[in-house]
Amino acid sequence: MNVQMTALFRDRLAEAGGLAELTASHDEALALVRQWAGTRRTLVDEHPDLKGLEVKGPRPADPWDAEVGITGVLGAAAETGTLAIGPAPGRPRGTAVLPGVHLAIVPQSRLYASYADLIAALGRLDPMPSGMQLVTGPSRSGDIESAMIQGMHGPRTVRVAVYPDA
Repeated sequence: MNVQMTALFRDRLAEAGGLAELTASHDEALALVRQWAGTRRTLVDEHPDLKGLEVKGPRPADPWDAEVGITGVLGAAAETGTLAIGPAPGRPRGTAVLPGVHLAIVPQSRLYASYADLIAALGRLDPMPSGMQLVTGPSRSGDIESAMIQGMHGPRTVRVAVYPDA
């Protein structure tokens, strides 16, 4: 377990407005995500890392009605606090961007030191996903007066549970 790299990821994500916590296990990561989701309307990707996750809130029929979206990741970059998310059957693109809250879990084996290392690892995926989202903290947009607005075109909150998987 590379605690320094995890700490760097946590710090960089915090600088971007997100929150990351290191957990002791996969089960603890799932419990933390369940706690963060609470009883809100929640979308959960059918990602292998999320197997066994039971949320308390209802699952909305329409993704636009979700308050929380929970995803697994293809990888993450410690130096930038970036998450790489790829769609697949049962894992639509909207889960990470439509709800106001995006929750994710990251196994330390998919946490890369640099953005370049993450991109190199994504280039080796087989099969390559049909698209990817690179998420670094909550959505931020500048208005006409250059005032930053959080959550305008995506989630206002991004929280990540990192767990050792080796």
